Amino acid sequence: MTRLETLVKNTIDAPTVLEVSDGKAGLTGWLAVDSIVDGHFCGGLRMLPDVSAPELAELARAMTLKHAFLGLPHGGAKAGILYDESRQESGKAKFLTAFAKNIEDLLRRRVYLPGSDMGTTAEDIRGMMGSIGVRVPGRALRGGRSGWYTSLTIVASAKAAAEHLGLDLAQAAVAIEGFGAVGSAVAEGFSRLGSRVVAISTYNGALYAPQGLNVDGLIRCYQQHGSKLVDFFDGPKKIQREELLELDVDVLVPCARHHTIHAGNAPKIKARLMSCGANAPITKEAEELLWQRGILCIPDFVANSGGVLGGTMEFAGIRPDTIAGFVDKGFSRQVSALIGKATEGSHYIRDQAERVAADRGRRIKSASETRSLRNRAFALGLDLYRNRMIPSALVRPLAWKYFQKRIEGGI
Repeated sequence: MTRLETLVKNTIDAPTVLEVSDGKAGLTGWLAVDSIVDGHFCGGLRMLPDVSAPELAELARAMTLKHAFLGLPHGGAKAGILYDESRQESGKAKFLTAFAKNIEDLLRRRVYLPGSDMGTTAEDIRGMMGSIGVRVPGRALRGGRSGWYTSLTIVASAKAAAEHLGLDLAQAAVAIEGFGAVGSAVAEGFSRLGSRVVAISTYNGALYAPQGLNVDGLIRCYQQHGSKLVDFFDGPKKIQREELLELDVDVLVPCARHHTIHAGNAPKIKARLMSCGANAPITKEAEELLWQRGILCIPDFVANSGGVLGGTMEFAGIRPDTIAGFVDKGFSRQVSALIGKATEGSHYIRDQAERVAADRGRRIKSASETRSLRNRAFALGLDLYRNRMIPSALVRPLAWKYFQKRIEGGI
């Protein structure tokens, strides 16, 4: 039995987590597979000093739901390597190569399609694939706007939630946990709406100014100092990271790590709505507590799906400004419909969102298993396009219709 056959068998009822280790290289890592669609699964590879197998399993589940909600024919996965960049900088490429060699069969046969994640870049992943002699198609792993695309759906989700609550975002106070590639783009998005971004946090601490922070200045400082910006940005009050979650704001956007919001601090949250930028930032128990308290929290796999959606649309030749318009209209309508169905039926919003994703996921998988002439032609055309053998000008009009149909649930 091949490793793929074993994965297919084992992921029917629960995620499968493969330990990927190499004592000689000092590698400890995992590949979590939650679902397989059309013989493959997708998900980022992160490198962090505290990543764990349980975390990756939960994140792989979020990837399954994200792909299904968007109507995209991919299984869900997530990979991670224990790595402390501050201490092991010179060993990054070595670890990636060792990781690739351990799962070479899955990479070479395009069963696992890795992407960049926390601690890795697209260039890191391309280098990893090259280290085992796997050629990356010309159009793959080229996008550099993932954080911005993710911010588009986070802000669009907040707009839909605010409209439902009767909240004017132009008068709203916003707190953003995690001011990185996503969080900084989110701050810029809310600033354009007229919102006051009153607090941000990084690994090194948090800043708070009730009258509003200078977002442009923050972004410049972040570009220069990274997470240490809180030590260099003068003016705002410096607070503990945990305090940001409990501020009296209208909108809270968690863009940091998983489970930073839990049963212990959920009762102290004062925000009226939350749009989740991180994957699994809230425990299930805490999310239910927030819902019971009347806080409208858009689930992670919906709110932060822009990185997947935007990256896929850009790969298909659609321009960034067109993608932004698509998110603002087509995607927003889906979030509004989701909120409406949940509140109308007194359903917990995550349960409603997962029902939508599960239904779409079943139809996607069924369609992918139909070996029709149309499906085979599509697969061949996609492979030719991926390798730059078909110009994007021919694909773009078809892709636009494809994404419109998928986001509306018409698989």
